Amino acid sequence: MTGEKSNDFAGRTARGAAVMLLARGFGTAISVAAMAVIARFVSPEEFGVVAMVIAILGIARVLEEFGLGDAAIQAERITEGQVTSLAIVNVVAGVLLTAGFMACGPLLVDFYDRPELLPICFALAPLFIFAGLGSQPRAMMRRGFHFRALAIAQAVSLAVAALTGMIAAIAGLGAWAIVLQHLAGAAALTVASWIASGWRPCRPAPLAAIRPLLGYGMNLGASQFINALTRNIDDILIGRWVGPAALGAYGRAFQLMSLPSTQLNQPLSSAVVPALSRLQRDPDRYRRLYRSSVEVIASLAFPLAVFTGVAAPAMVGILLGPDWSESVPLLRALTPAGLIVSMNVATGWVYLSLGRTDRQLRWRLVGSAAAIAGMVVGLQWGALGVAIGLSSARVVMRIPAMIYCFHGTPLRLLDVGEVIWRSVLASVAGGLAAWCFDPETLADGFRLLIQFGIFAVTWLIGMVVIPGGIGRLQAGVGLVRGLRSGEVGDAT
Repeated sequence: MTGEKSNDFAGRTARGAAVMLLARGFGTAISVAAMAVIARFVSPEEFGVVAMVIAILGIARVLEEFGLGDAAIQAERITEGQVTSLAIVNVVAGVLLTAGFMACGPLLVDFYDRPELLPICFALAPLFIFAGLGSQPRAMMRRGFHFRALAIAQAVSLAVAALTGMIAAIAGLGAWAIVLQHLAGAAALTVASWIASGWRPCRPAPLAAIRPLLGYGMNLGASQFINALTRNIDDILIGRWVGPAALGAYGRAFQLMSLPSTQLNQPLSSAVVPALSRLQRDPDRYRRLYRSSVEVIASLAFPLAVFTGVAAPAMVGILLGPDWSESVPLLRALTPAGLIVSMNVATGWVYLSLGRTDRQLRWRLVGSAAAIAGMVVGLQWGALGVAIGLSSARVVMRIPAMIYCFHGTPLRLLDVGEVIWRSVLASVAGGLAAWCFDPETLADGFRLLIQFGIFAVTWLIGMVVIPGGIGRLQAGVGLVRGLRSGEVGDAT
């Protein structure tokens, strides 16, 4: 590949990541604003009631795509007919899952012993259909590096969801404000994806033509199902054995903890995974792009996660209000899990781009078993024990997860360590400074502002003092300039 083509490819990837990050930043602002408004009109118990259903729904929703969107992205070549066939499978799965979830509504009511959950189950069931309809249009935008269109579709859905939730909450609909927020966002994303992608179905390919893609998707789907089970089992345990109020507080704390990873990992993955998939047969460029992408994640997610844990009291007070004080210790207990979750892409990108979803499935079985065991052991101490158990398991299993993932690839554990250690040290220093000089007597707004200033200054000083830190800051400035001018080369 010529240098010109190499630079163009890297530039498309970097610009795509930048577009997705900017859009997700806009979405984060909208989501946080909506959270702040809704939390003042919807009680923790009402949040918890809906979260009981969402926890079960979140596990089942993995089955709606069967990993077929990622299968279409990872394939070196794919025809329009194959994409249409995959779309048909997604839609059929969505319809079947909608019917199945509605049929299982009474079982869920019996499990939680709360009759008011049945209408919520019926109302949220169509989420399966919306996801099935939008899966392949979104996959085609990612595969074709049409990130601007994808970003617009996602931003529209977030705005619609936020506006719907806020209006419904202010109108006094309680738990149903959360239900309507989910439905409006999913419907808007589906419609916007079809409009933005420009993709339309054609004559479907025969089953034999998509059998390899189905194999990839089934392995990935099974792995994602196990991951979804692990991500939602904490809500199920707390909702069933502690109560909806505790689940509401835990759910909001978990949402705040996961904001850095959910707002950064998904948009970057949308750009990075298709690019890495194209570089499967070029180990040197694959390794360079992987390292630079992981460094971006670490440089953004680590400071955000550490600051969220340190400034938890002020952050909860501002965003959720005084009725949510129980979320503060939960947010701090979940901070280590947030740090680890922000680096989950370090393995996910490798599995997806190299088509190693069979190995991903095997490790998910091990990692999920450890996480579930930690949460079950911690359950005897309530929601806080579940949070501590989850964080402990995530931290213990992270390095073994990367060692297993990198085996047989061009990557090594040092490839991650060499690009994240500066951000780790600077973030820890900033967190300690913000913790030690916390102005607890001030109002939450001023308290958060001062803590952020202390953290930011300390982090910046740390990056200057740490060997090579200035070079990384200069590289970041150069990256921004390159993204603006469209002249981005391979990162080293």
